[in-house]
Amino acid sequence: MVPEMTDYLKRAGRFFLILGSVPPLIGFIAAWFAGLGFILVLFGFPAAALILIVGSIVFAVRGIRLARAMDGGWRDKLLVGFATPIMLAITVAIALPLLRTGSYIGTWTRLFVNLAHYERIIAAAQRERGNGSYSEFRDDHGVTYIVDYGPPVRVAFNPEGMLDNWSGIIYDPSHQVELAKGFDPVSGKFYAPERVTKIFGGDLVACRRLYGDYYDCSFT
Repeated sequence: MVPEMTDYLKRAGRFFLILGSVPPLIGFIAAWFAGLGFILVLFGFPAAALILIVGSIVFAVRGIRLARAMDGGWRDKLLVGFATPIMLAITVAIALPLLRTGSYIGTWTRLFVNLAHYERIIAAAQRERGNGSYSEFRDDHGVTYIVDYGPPVRVAFNPEGMLDNWSGIIYDPSHQVELAKGFDPVSGKFYAPERVTKIFGGDLVACRRLYGDYYDCSFT
């Protein structure tokens, strides 16, 4: 492998690796700071996409020129010529899965950092006799939460979002929220029964398990 080829592949690989790290980083930040995450999605993604497009064009042109100028065999020429399109395709294909992975890791770490605090809130909620099906938003030393008195008692921690679209860490000892797996696009109905989708007074869309009785859930 000629030095020019090695240098080109290293530079291109570094470029796409940096751009590929943007989605999981935004997902992680959004799990901790929803407002900042929204701003990063609104402005960061378009900026990253623009940089990705321009950079891909630049590297593609360099790759083609280098392939034409090389004295190596046809395999090396193909590798240099198609390296950028291949890395671009991989970066785009894994962007959404990486965003979800970053969000999951961020939510998971947020749960464990606050686990003892959450469990104190849960214990207090279980001692209450709630008026109505669920409480108003509450704050306990920086942790916002809502109680659904059930039974069983469920608690949504750090509910954040816009209007009826929000997400949060849900404590559900019944594990019924695992039934929430989106909705059927044909019938337009949720897969989960109404007793599950209507907890906390909203429409529960989907949940993924974090640890024990805790889930990462989204509502609409």
